[in-house]
Amino acid sequence: MTLLIANPGSTSFKCKLYDLTTMQLLFQANVERIGDKEGIYSFNRAGKEKIVLKQHVPDYHVAVNLTLMSMKEAHLIDDLAAVGFKTVHAKGVTGCVELSDDVLKAMEEYRSLAPVHTDIYLLAISVFKSLLPSIPRVGLFETHFHVNIPPEAYLYAIPYEYYEKHGIRKYGFHGASHRYIGMRAKELFGAQKVISCHLGGSSSICAIKDGWSIDTSMGMSPQSGLPNAKRVGDLDPFGLLYLMEQENLSVQQVGKILMSKGGIYGISGTSGDFRDIEQGMDNGDKRAELAFKTFVYNAKRYIGEYLVALNGADCIVFTAGAGEHSTRLRKAIVSNMDNLGIVLDDEKNNANPKEGLISHDTSRIKVAVIPTNEEYVVASAVKQYLEQKRPRNR
Repeated sequence: MTLLIANPGSTSFKCKLYDLTTMQLLFQANVERIGDKEGIYSFNRAGKEKIVLKQHVPDYHVAVNLTLMSMKEAHLIDDLAAVGFKTVHAKGVTGCVELSDDVLKAMEEYRSLAPVHTDIYLLAISVFKSLLPSIPRVGLFETHFHVNIPPEAYLYAIPYEYYEKHGIRKYGFHGASHRYIGMRAKELFGAQKVISCHLGGSSSICAIKDGWSIDTSMGMSPQSGLPNAKRVGDLDPFGLLYLMEQENLSVQQVGKILMSKGGIYGISGTSGDFRDIEQGMDNGDKRAELAFKTFVYNAKRYIGEYLVALNGADCIVFTAGAGEHSTRLRKAIVSNMDNLGIVLDDEKNNANPKEGLISHDTSRIKVAVIPTNEEYVVASAVKQYLEQKRPRNR
């Protein structure tokens, strides 16, 4: 049997197909520029060369159907067991669950906390329901990895009744990515206490102890914590209230600013992409430099917090787009941390390893680059869910 893991984006769709028994990757595909006149569809089977096609992909239904047709032609989904999703947030729901109507309703109830993510996942789930109506759809919620965060770390200092009534608290996100980093750092280095730095268009830092999160930078929504590409990150709520008064902004207007005009883009005024920011710095752009330094400072701050929360760390890991590829960003974040036992090896860092250590041999705390694999984590969780469910259905 096989298991398909779907990874929808706002204008893209990625998927990976696994053998349910061996967890071997059988097929992967990527559809880019959905809605544009010239979309890009690439796919490859295990052991085969990648095929890249340019064609019009008008909507999500067509994008998903493209990938399914490629798999059907190769007889790869004749025995498909389930479609798995890296779902984000739902009121009162976490863990790995079947995406029933009740769960989808719970996702809708928390839509305002992560509208961009939730909307595209609800769309993708509905497309799979229409194309593969008899195949179960299962979601692993990103919040699940953070369920062991203690109350003193997840509570906000607001009237307790709001937590009880509305569930206002820290939940945390990027759970599949941080889970994989914790697992892989233990495999590679025997690390039990890990600080995972998922850095890119969407960024968060997580303190991991014995395989589970004990604290993380994102809060009730993916808005808080580090500045993201266009999301603001941490912000004094009274600063926001003052802005609303001064600019006469509605809740909807300020929400749009928080989600699409802030973050790295908001400071630089040009881009939220670290590749553009670094190019701007090379060209003498002071705003780009300020955006870079602001991000670095906040990353350092969270690493410092989590060194305290963990009482030290075995390993600091960089992952995701910028974390895996930006030698400059990694160096800036861990610079001047010698007294904390963190010493970077410039030669190893500049070599930009796909996976491996970039810390100096004298560093008490290891520093590493590990590529994340969220789809594998989702696939493993969905597999376990199906195995636990199967006996009850006999």
